[in-house]
Amino acid sequence: MLRWPGSTAVVAARLSTLLVAYPKTRAAGCCWSPLTDGSSGPWCFYKSGDSPSSCFVFSNSTATAPFSDSEVAAFRANFEANINVETVGAVVAAPDHDTPGGNYYYHWMRDGALSMKSFQDTNPDDFDKVRPIMEKYTEWVVGRQALAPVHDDTDVRTEPKFEIPSGEVFDGAWCRPQNDGPGLRAITLMTFAESLIAAGDKDYIAANLWTADGSLNGGAIAWDLQYVVESWDSNTCDLWEEVRSTDFFWNRVTMKKAMLMGSAFAEKMGDSKNAGIYAQTAADIDAKLESHWMGTFVAEEENRQKDGAVLVGFNNGFHESDGKYAPTSVEVASTLNVYNTAFCAEYAVNTADTADEVPGVLIGRYPGDSYAGGNPWVLTTAALAQVLYRAASYTKVNGAPEADALAQFEAALNVDFPESVDGIAEVFAAAGDSVMLRLKEHVGDDDGHLDEQLDRSDGSQMSAKDLTWSYAEVLNAMQAREIYKAM
Repeated sequence: MLRWPGSTAVVAARLSTLLVAYPKTRAAGCCWSPLTDGSSGPWCFYKSGDSPSSCFVFSNSTATAPFSDSEVAAFRANFEANINVETVGAVVAAPDHDTPGGNYYYHWMRDGALSMKSFQDTNPDDFDKVRPIMEKYTEWVVGRQALAPVHDDTDVRTEPKFEIPSGEVFDGAWCRPQNDGPGLRAITLMTFAESLIAAGDKDYIAANLWTADGSLNGGAIAWDLQYVVESWDSNTCDLWEEVRSTDFFWNRVTMKKAMLMGSAFAEKMGDSKNAGIYAQTAADIDAKLESHWMGTFVAEEENRQKDGAVLVGFNNGFHESDGKYAPTSVEVASTLNVYNTAFCAEYAVNTADTADEVPGVLIGRYPGDSYAGGNPWVLTTAALAQVLYRAASYTKVNGAPEADALAQFEAALNVDFPESVDGIAEVFAAAGDSVMLRLKEHVGDDDGHLDEQLDRSDGSQMSAKDLTWSYAEVLNAMQAREIYKAM
């Protein structure tokens, strides 16, 4: 606690000075209120010790992309080598048979769906390239949906991973069920279906993706959406396959998006009944999402509140139709502020990089993580950059964020925003570049290879080699940057 001696005029003058900086002060956790003992001075306290602060280093330029065209091309080549592996439509998590987590040569339903969504999003003008690969992925999904259950208590749609090339369910011990898979697959396949509609081909959709009869024969999209309708609130494993709950932000926010997309898609398919069911399910999920806002950040789950899954969810779960958790919202801004600070304190490499004025910050899975030593991850760091690039584009379209959100962003990014909309957007883009530049500091000399993690001490790449999801998230971030730069 801090008390000010002196005259009322002196106190007022000091208070006036501090009020100019009030948004940043408040964002850092400083609370103001009148004294209750009759004196005239204000008082300030931090709820737990000294003010926490972000170690984020801001690089004020977007003139040059953080990764060159040739570097992005190398990432893309390594990424695409991991999809449609062995020409069976599968997506290998990593072509690495010996990682700290064991063999990664499997098709994980989550990684696969997110990677194939990225494949489409990062090749927006080349449907001739995308279509045959997506058809193979669709064949893979339809084949897996038709498998008989292997574990009595697990719907095959929620099995975590499958053998390559046979496509059989992995029969070993694992954290199951994982109920985010059906919604993620539906999102990916609806994206494909929309491209087919744009190309004038509804026959493939009718044959493989949608007949909407509410059964396995209703098509891959309808069958996965039906699972979400019936089981969205069921007990499941988390994104990192470690803990169980009915209450994960990641699962809920991506399921809600699947329902919103499903409602619009069903209407397009002339199915108003299912459109209404999906819309109502989205509303039911949205009501539960409210509990994840803690007032200062969005939490993944009660027992693991600060979790990088939330940042990934901000990107993969956002839907324009309702705008919830928009990239410039106070919820996103506050979460970035809290998470940046938490991960700054977690890793020696962040401390060293900040001391050396290396731009950005590195993000991991969650504070206290111990898997493979507990390190920053490539995919969560790139997800943070994507949030910031999306904030740049969102600002250009929708205008400046609210003052309370800007205050949180200023604290998170260690930057002062200008007043103009274009200037604010450019700061967000530069912040995205800053994150990618810190990532480049540690992956830039590895010939276009991206692994799972970065050593918490020196930032060297480690754990699973050539992780497909790492490539997907880096490509997503660079695509989000391109979208902003083209505006």
